[in-house]
Amino acid sequence: MHGVAYPLLRTAVAAACAAWGSPVLAQEAGAVIVDERTRLAPVIVTANKREQTLESVNGSVVVLEQSELDDAQVRSTQDLGRILPGVQMAGSGSLHYPLISVRGVTSAQDFYNPALTLYVDGVPQMPILVNQSLVEVERVELLKGPQGTLYGKSAEGGVINVTTRQPDNTVRARLRTGWSSRDGNVLEGTLALPLVKEMLYASVALRHDNAPGDLHNPATGASRQGGVRSSSGMVKLRLAPSGAGWQASLAAGRECARSSQDAYVAFNDIGSRKIYVQSGMPKSLADFSQRRCGDSQSLAAVYDMGPWKLSALAGWQQAETDRSYVFGPYYTAQPENWRQDMQEIRLASQGPGRAWDGLFGLYRQATGQSRRYRNDLPLFGVNAIDTRSHNETESVAAYGDLTWHATDALDLSGGMRWSRDRARTAFGGTALDFATFAQQPFGGTNSTGEGSVLGRLSAGYRLDPVWRLYSSLTQGYKPGGYNLAPSSVADARAFSRERATSVEVGTRFNAQHVQGSIAAYRIDIKDAQLYQGDSVGYQSLRNVGDSRSTGVEFDLAWSLSRQWTLNASGFINRARFTRYVASSACSACGSNDVPFAPRHGLRLGLQGDLSSPVGNWRPQLNARYLGAQYFDTANTLRQAAYTLVDAALAWQVRPDTELAFYVHNLTDRAYRTYAFSGGPQLGNFAQVASGRTLGVTLSYAY
Repeated sequence: MHGVAYPLLRTAVAAACAAWGSPVLAQEAGAVIVDERTRLAPVIVTANKREQTLESVNGSVVVLEQSELDDAQVRSTQDLGRILPGVQMAGSGSLHYPLISVRGVTSAQDFYNPALTLYVDGVPQMPILVNQSLVEVERVELLKGPQGTLYGKSAEGGVINVTTRQPDNTVRARLRTGWSSRDGNVLEGTLALPLVKEMLYASVALRHDNAPGDLHNPATGASRQGGVRSSSGMVKLRLAPSGAGWQASLAAGRECARSSQDAYVAFNDIGSRKIYVQSGMPKSLADFSQRRCGDSQSLAAVYDMGPWKLSALAGWQQAETDRSYVFGPYYTAQPENWRQDMQEIRLASQGPGRAWDGLFGLYRQATGQSRRYRNDLPLFGVNAIDTRSHNETESVAAYGDLTWHATDALDLSGGMRWSRDRARTAFGGTALDFATFAQQPFGGTNSTGEGSVLGRLSAGYRLDPVWRLYSSLTQGYKPGGYNLAPSSVADARAFSRERATSVEVGTRFNAQHVQGSIAAYRIDIKDAQLYQGDSVGYQSLRNVGDSRSTGVEFDLAWSLSRQWTLNASGFINRARFTRYVASSACSACGSNDVPFAPRHGLRLGLQGDLSSPVGNWRPQLNARYLGAQYFDTANTLRQAAYTLVDAALAWQVRPDTELAFYVHNLTDRAYRTYAFSGGPQLGNFAQVASGRTLGVTLSYAY
């Protein structure tokens, strides 16, 4: 595990690393025998779009290997929130719209723009597909802080890079099945093999995952609501002739998911896990139903030119979703269709011993969304609103990044990105005039465009073989555009670009038995894009003001012995508004906390790797503490601090067979992941996280 730091532990960490890693102390100690089985191996990362060691990155990077993901029972991107240091990931009532927060940068009130951009094999995922199954994953990398220079728009909090396994000459097969609480189950299989040895390779992966919820619907009598059932698959074809300096690959995947979400409980009664359904609502309408199917295709090619590598990538995605649910007196249906295509050409230096390293690229991304929003009042027999909308966005960019290895110890880096973003909206429909109970037509069309220039500067200095210092100045942005869920003529007015600037200083250490990092940061966001309006479902996205997030964080991995490893990570963060445009919903928010941004958090984990005559055992125990946070800009809806405990035990019966037992939320802690106000007549509501979940998996690998 590899991230950043808590100042209270700095002295202890420094002393430990000095004792175990200092060459001077090692000489004075005499014959110190280095056991390679307890030394933590160096890590290679590609988060900066070129291969480099983790220690050489001038920023905060976290790397999770496949074995760590498997042991933690990570099956989807939302599960990453359980193990990524300093990252909070949750649902906003529906799997379609994840809530992500890192370093006080949050997507809590802008569902279509997560704070972290998700990439899978270099392809940016559409917002509607950020919550997805993780199939055949080789590793996950998290790069914290604004990453606009290399990754462009909507990377203000950072970037999650998911790399999947590529087929090669090795024949691989894996089958895994499992069962969990509330009749949950999982079944997955993978196969990879050479079609033509030393030339052509293929792989296929399939998964079915059923994770029922634990909510009860009093109107229909249905239980186990709030869960998700999904089926996914991926096929790959890779052409890489042995000895050739080039290779090409094709990948295609599909995932369909059904859920019974968009279900909320009374804010002050989350322990009951009883879904709120207004009295008198027809039983035929009181079901909660969501469906989402997404398709992805990508084509990649790489040409190795010795000191340089030329890469080309094209990706396409399509998705269709459908949501229907009741809330208060309303019955809502919201089908959507999405499409996206992207292309990138990249030239990157490679190889050791260079005085300069460089990265240059051209990039384009286009997205289209069509949506219908129907809100009925069944108890009155009228329609409150019915709209159809279509939105399109396009971004084109050119970027470059240079690193000068001034000395063996000092690196200086700088980068720049120019981008041009365009957006267009068209919508129309009718809305109920509650004074006359007559339908009033409304609509609008508009377009906007804007150019952006982003920069990056960083420096790194290696003090000795153990310690390295770094500092960085980075920028990120979210382009201007239009509300993707229009509900009034006000949505034809564009909002402006949101811009983030981050300053970070930190240190990374890599001793014989201990490695980790410590960082302090400040992120200033100007013209933050958030929803404004009195009623949920009738709000408009606007630039509401500025915010500032300051904090420190740490991440530590300590190999206690050959059998045991201790992981610890934590943060202290203060994210608040420094300027807020007053609205009817919040007239005095100028210094309030940013929603969905806890002030502190701590994670402790103990992992074992024990040999025995009856196989290998890998126990682990993890505890996560998250401080109090607000769910609204007015800071009236508050979730108190809470602690979650997860445990697991994997038993490798044979080299090819493993049986694993796990429990999530061991203490059955009830806590809110999302909340909102339904107004003075309805009250406040929340989404409650799943309770204790027990499970077992059995896997076979060839």
